[in-house]
Amino acid sequence: VEAVFSHVRSSQDPDEADVPVPDGSPLAHRAKPVNPNPSFKPLSPTGAPQTRSGGGGWRSKAKHFAAGAAIGTVATVAAGYFFYGGRHSGPYCRGQDEARFGSGRCPRGTSSTAHACKSNIPLCPIPEGVRKNWNLGKDAPPNVNLAFDNSVCSVVALPAKTDESATDKANAPAPGATNATVPDAVTNSTATNSTVDGIVGQSGLDSCVRSIIASGGCDSYSAGNLFLYDEDAGKCGCCSSSQVTTIKSFASVVYSYSPADLKEAPKHCISGSTMYYPNASGGPDVTTKCECGACTTCGAGAPRNMDWSGPFVVPDAAGSISGGAKTQPEYDPVDTCLCNNATAGVCESQSAAPPPSAAAGVGAHSSNLVVLSSAIVFLLHFLKRG
Repeated sequence: VEAVFSHVRSSQDPDEADVPVPDGSPLAHRAKPVNPNPSFKPLSPTGAPQTRSGGGGWRSKAKHFAAGAAIGTVATVAAGYFFYGGRHSGPYCRGQDEARFGSGRCPRGTSSTAHACKSNIPLCPIPEGVRKNWNLGKDAPPNVNLAFDNSVCSVVALPAKTDESATDKANAPAPGATNATVPDAVTNSTATNSTVDGIVGQSGLDSCVRSIIASGGCDSYSAGNLFLYDEDAGKCGCCSSSQVTTIKSFASVVYSYSPADLKEAPKHCISGSTMYYPNASGGPDVTTKCECGACTTCGAGAPRNMDWSGPFVVPDAAGSISGGAKTQPEYDPVDTCLCNNATAGVCESQSAAPPPSAAAGVGAHSSNLVVLSSAIVFLLHFLKRG
């Protein structure tokens, strides 16, 4: 299940001071999954976020990418963008820039950007009414993680449902997905999440997950609850074993799922974004706007663990790394600040961010360190000659 993380590249050359992580231990400025600095997040070979859920990739400046077949055609994505993760992500988020940004099939959100320390993700309080309706029970939707990019597996028939309860009906696949007798693969070519205000791009992954859970799940077929979702072919179903085959198409991904592990409702979401959350009434996740004003003041800067399927912040205990061989945290530690909080905090990523005149934003390649090092070497050489 860790295979997808075997080849990663960093978003910036590592060579700086230590930064704190949520548990307080120091971490060198290197491309590590537990590094909260957006400039040092590991990326896949295609430049996709390399978190367990596949979400993240938050960037403080606008993104420019080649769009369309016409030479020189460039599209721009507004600053503060991020990719949804978990069951609200999709295979197209694993492709190149044009697939992620230009296909309309990779769910993407945007944060507010009015605060001063641009390297921190601004957070708003989640309304108490939403927190009280948060599903923390055993029937809460599962966590969905990447297992293998560009891969397929042998898909088996899911067990037919026997109980047509209200929850089953609510979790039924969208029109276009078969489920009554559950064939060898659930055809899901037209099952996509509905267009949601504040979210750009759609994927059928969430519908696939709900149809699998409603039909009994994958735990009897393979370790780790592996399942396949192919966005182009509309194929969804449990893997018959842990054997997978690598292919060239990014549209086919093998995922895994595990029970939701939150014991209390999260308290913060990303300012200006649209947040998904599991409602206690059951059924598909619902959405709410995460708002608390313009957020021009943002303090109490600190690394916090983000669940990009919302996105929302989870307690440090839920995001901690456990087990000697486990190197990927379940949730993504990121540098954040609290809107409308004047508490002075260290802008942890500021020293690693390019100057305002630079073309690249946080998360882009930087030559600043190389230039600085060259200047120091030149100065020392000059002094030595003198």
